[in-house]
Formats: sequence, structure tokens, C-alpha cells
Amino acid sequence: MRLGRILLLVALVAILGLAAIFFLTNRNGGGTQGLTDEQVLATEQAQETIPVVFLQQPVNRGETIALEKLGIKNLPKIEVPEVYFSDLTDVAGQIARFNLEQGTFITEGMILTDLDTSSDSGSIHATLIPEGMVAFPVPISRFSSVAYGITKGDRVDVIVTMAFVDLDTQFQSITPNQTAGVLAPGSSSIIQNDPESGELVTGVIADLFNNIVAQSASGGTISPQGRAELDALLNQQFYYVPSEAQRSRVVSQMIMQNLVVLNLGDFPLYNDKGQEAIVATPTPLGAEAEQTDGEAATTTQQITVLPPDTVTLIMWPQEAVTLNYLLYTGAELTLALRSAGDGSQTATDAVTLQYLMDVYRIPLPVRLPYGTQPRIDELKAPLLENDVLLENQ
Repeated sequence: MRLGRILLLVALVAILGLAAIFFLTNRNGGGTQGLTDEQVLATEQAQETIPVVFLQQPVNRGETIALEKLGIKNLPKIEVPEVYFSDLTDVAGQIARFNLEQGTFITEGMILTDLDTSSDSGSIHATLIPEGMVAFPVPISRFSSVAYGITKGDRVDVIVTMAFVDLDTQFQSITPNQTAGVLAPGSSSIIQNDPESGELVTGVIADLFNNIVAQSASGGTISPQGRAELDALLNQQFYYVPSEAQRSRVVSQMIMQNLVVLNLGDFPLYNDKGQEAIVATPTPLGAEAEQTDGEAATTTQQITVLPPDTVTLIMWPQEAVTLNYLLYTGAELTLALRSAGDGSQTATDAVTLQYLMDVYRIPLPVRLPYGTQPRIDELKAPLLENDVLLENQ
């Protein structure tokens, strides 16, 4: 009995406490009465929601945002900055400044809004270049562009391959030099090349030229400058001349990393109203027209799409000047595609013939008293059956 009374007393105290709290909270007739104006405003804003535009699908940089990729979410008004959009039509049709992931709430800094596309306002592509950087075009082939596997928004590294030769510092010509003889003034005989046979012949110049201070007789390509060496067996000096032109020395190195691809191929053309121009496509040769009774003629066209031959990269101004020099001096540029999201920088070693032999342990073959037959002077890939069929076709 005593335990039951204690539990009854505890329940009664709890009920009275709840009643007191309810009375104190609603004694003025409302939940917000008795609060300050600032507290009332904060309470109302916390409960009020507004629509906010977000992405239902990812968008790439430079892509026009389609209406079907957008959605609306209601968020508490107090948590929504002023830079967010609440109307789908304000975002649809605008251009993304950079890659945007799915679920991103769109802000004014993410898109190009109120863009003036008049002829004197500049291109849309320029707005995609970060401040302080430039866009530079690089010629490509199927090999140098990762088999055309790169596209807008990718990041690539640039590898350069150059060939070096020895030059005469004064002539700035490839060594070895050609030899020539200088005749004393008044001499009437000169050694020169026969224009037909190419052999050295002795000719006589006219008396009109006898008063020239000095005369130079060049032997041409058959008289390159050589070097004298002592033969150890015969103990005699021999004069050696090169058997061919100087061979260049090749080196490859990665010179730029993590460059952003702004565009692959040609940019679209725009008219004076800022609208994308429609380029007329000529009717290809060999177009066939088919005519049937009671039907209009139909034309079948086969249009060949040419692969892109340039890629435009975003880089620092000094990098653009460097690439410009390399292109005009005949260097070969090759692009390497980076992994998505990889922004690391890797130090690489320049590759030469000596580097290959040292790092990959390639030995220099010794001169043996035997060899393979037939004689091999050039390396050739094995001829495959499919290659033969394609060649025949």
C-alpha cells in the first residue's frame, strides 16, 4: 500500500509540472507573444522556405545548361544566400563557367548571366579562361592527341621531342664544313667541279679576272672537312672525311603539366548578332538521286567528317610563348591525357639514347664473328594478314 501511494504521488507531481509549463508558455495567448520583435522575426524566417534551383544532372564547363537538367528544392529562407536562383528560367540556357556536379545549388558565379553577345563584346570562350591565363592552339594528329581521345575539360601534359646537331659558331651551318682553296692574285688556273660529272677538273679563267685580289675555289659537296688520324698498323697519317651528313641527337622531355583543354578542333563561328552561324555544306561529289513514279526525287549524300587538327589549351602566358617558339623551330609536340581530378606535378627525366641504355639496361651489342641471314639494315614491323587484305582493297 505504501508503494502505491508513493507512485500516485509522483504521478501527481509530474502532471502538475506539465500543467505549469503549459500555463507559463501560453499565458499571454500565443507562442510568440512575450518575445522581442527580433526573436519573432527569426522564428518566422526559420519556418519559412523558398525555392532554390539545383542541378539534377552534372554539367561540363562551357556547356549550355538545359532546362531538363535543373530542379527545385525548398530550403529555409534564413539559410539561402542572395546569390542563389529561385527561378528555373533564370538558369536555363546559360553557360557553365566550370564543371558542376549533380546536386549543386546554382549561384551567380557559376554561370554566365546577362551575357552581351554583340559583335564588340568578345567571345564566349574568353569568359572560360581564368584571369591571368591565355588560350593557345596546338596542332595535333591522331598520334599526338591520344587517338583523338581528349575533349573539352580534360587535362593534359605536353611532351616535346627535339633533334640537335653541331653547328659552326660563325657560319651557323651544320658541320663538317666544306673545304675550299684560295688562289693568289693574278693566277689563271683554278680547280673546280665539272657540272656534268662532278669530278675535279683544272680550268683556266679569263684574263679579265686576273686582277682580282684573291680567288676562292670550292670543291663542293665532295670535299667536306675531315680529320687526320695516325694508323697504328701502318704508322701513317690518313685523312678521314664523313661518309654521310651529320646525324641529329634526339631528346624528349615533359615540359608542361596539367593544362586544361578549352576546345578540340575549330570553335563555332558566330554572326554579327552573336548567334552561331550556319555553315553551308557543299553537295559532295558522287551524290546519287533516286526517282520513282509519283514520288519526289530524293538525294543520298555521303559527307566525310574530317578529324580535328588543333586543340586549344589554357596555360600561363610564358608557357604560350614557349610553345610558340617550339612550333616555329620544328619541335614535335605530343599530348598525354591525365586522370580525371589528378592535379599532381611529377618531375620527369629527359630521355636520350644514353638514358635508355642506362636506365633500362640495354647493352651495346658486341661485334661477333657471325650474324643472321638475311642482312637487316632497317627495322620493319611484321606483316599481318589483315594488313595485306586492307592494302589489296
